[in-house]
Amino acid sequence: MQHVLSAAQFDKETLEEIMAQAAQMEQIIADGQSDLAKGKVLATLFYEPSTRTRLSFETAMLRLGGSIISETDVNFSSITKGEVLSDTARIVGGYADIIAIRSKTPGDAKIMADYSGVPVLNGGDGSAEHPTQGLLDLYTIAKHFKLGQEPLTISYVGELITGRTVHSCSQMVKKFPNIKINFVAPEEIQIPDKYFDATTDTKHFELTDEILETSDVIYDTRIQKERLDLEIYQKHKNAFHFDAEKVNKMKPHAILMHPLPRVNEIAYEVDELPQAKYFEQAINGVPVRMALIARGLGLI
Repeated sequence: MQHVLSAAQFDKETLEEIMAQAAQMEQIIADGQSDLAKGKVLATLFYEPSTRTRLSFETAMLRLGGSIISETDVNFSSITKGEVLSDTARIVGGYADIIAIRSKTPGDAKIMADYSGVPVLNGGDGSAEHPTQGLLDLYTIAKHFKLGQEPLTISYVGELITGRTVHSCSQMVKKFPNIKINFVAPEEIQIPDKYFDATTDTKHFELTDEILETSDVIYDTRIQKERLDLEIYQKHKNAFHFDAEKVNKMKPHAILMHPLPRVNEIAYEVDELPQAKYFEQAINGVPVRMALIARGLGLI
């Protein structure tokens, strides 16, 4: 079964294969409805708030001609009655052919995979990882640059200590050569050591003009109030703000990414600038997740 649980499970060749398959899925979207997954059911179990991830998973399954069953609020699930996740996995695995799960607890996707009997796609497990987001982030970067064929500087900015999208994306881009990574955050919310490699990565505590001017990709993130101590959140909630003046210091062909939602990290005036790619990034979630569903079901 082709579970998607962690960025660490992928090698460069598999990542390139998924990117190519996502491009094929974009063509399916352009051509109209597919029946590739006709008769198949996707279960979306979202025990944590979500807009883009859940809707793009469900859109992806519908684009493939499949069906959806969904649980979108933990308060309405049997987990509130004390049901353990392994029991939920066994039951939902009997209802559906593939499962996408998001939860507040690291490791929940692995438990679901161990007990469900069907492929599981990790839509975010607490502060650990978000590998399907990492794949669509990689796909977005690959649309604008020749990954592995040209030197790239990628700067991750914001709340990195619990930033699961950064944890996954940064691991994936490191599978390609010629990548230099900057992690830009105050020390209290810097990247965890397990995701830091001193041979390719550099930690910065402030966003300097040099970083703005030399980065090919800037990946901005929200300061996550829901995952931080309130004191730390209040201290750093306005640490970074991208306005037009700041973005205009970036290279003309550099790209500014953000997993969304944004709060006050990116001014609305930036939306009209050529570097702004965060809406494109979110839309790329559909073809990438189409490819992951089709792979999980053994359809491609």
